[in-house]
Amino acid sequence: MPPTLPFGELTSDTIEALVALRTQPEQPEFWDELARGELLPQDQAFLAAVVARLEHFPAHRANEATTWARAIYPLLTLAEQGNIRAFAEVPMSAKIGDTELSGIADGALALGISADARAPFVVVIEAKRGVRATDPLPQLLGALLCASSLNQRAGQAVPSFGVFTIADIWTFARAMCTPAIEGGKVQMTVTLSREYAERTEATAIVRILQSLVAQALAPVEAERGAT
Repeated sequence: MPPTLPFGELTSDTIEALVALRTQPEQPEFWDELARGELLPQDQAFLAAVVARLEHFPAHRANEATTWARAIYPLLTLAEQGNIRAFAEVPMSAKIGDTELSGIADGALALGISADARAPFVVVIEAKRGVRATDPLPQLLGALLCASSLNQRAGQAVPSFGVFTIADIWTFARAMCTPAIEGGKVQMTVTLSREYAERTEATAIVRILQSLVAQALAPVEAERGAT
C-alpha cells in the first residue's frame, strides 16, 4: 500500500518532495482578461445583496463555516453553467509517484448530474484561522494535483484552476501538471493571481469563476458538436 498523505498535512516541503514545482510570475493580464464582461442583471442583483450583507460582517473573526455560507459559497453558485454545479466538502484523491494524496476540498465547481461532484474544474480551499491556522497554498496545490489527474484528456495535461480564501479575500491559482517521464517527478507549474477583496471586487471574482467554467465546458461542447 502506498503511503497516504492528507491535504491537511501538506507543506511547501512535502509538495516539493512530490513534484518538480515551478512558480511563475503573477501575470495580471491573464486574470484581468478572465474578469472582463458584464454580469446578467439577475446575477448583479443577487451579488449586490450578498455584498450588502458583508458590510458589517466580521469575516476575519467569524468561524470558517459561517464565512463560507455568507461569503464564499453564494459566489460559487453564480458560476454554475450547464451540468457544472457548486459543491461543498468534495473528497479528492490521486496517486502521485509512490504517494497517495487524499483530502477534502472545501468546495468545487464540478460536473455533477446527481448529488455527487465529478471531475472538479475549480477547487476551493478555505484557510483555517486561529490556533489551527496554516498556509492554505500547499493544500490547494494538493487538490490541484488531484484535479489534474482526473481531468487529463488522452494523456494530455490540461490546466487546473483553484482558489484559496482567507475570510472574504480570494486568491486564484492556475496549475499545469505534466505527467512524470521515466520515473521522474510530475512537473507542476503554478501561477497565482493577486488578492481580490470580495467587498469591493465581487464582480471580478464572479466573472473569473464564470470564465473558468466556460473554458472547462468548451471541449465538452466541441465534442457534442462533432457527434
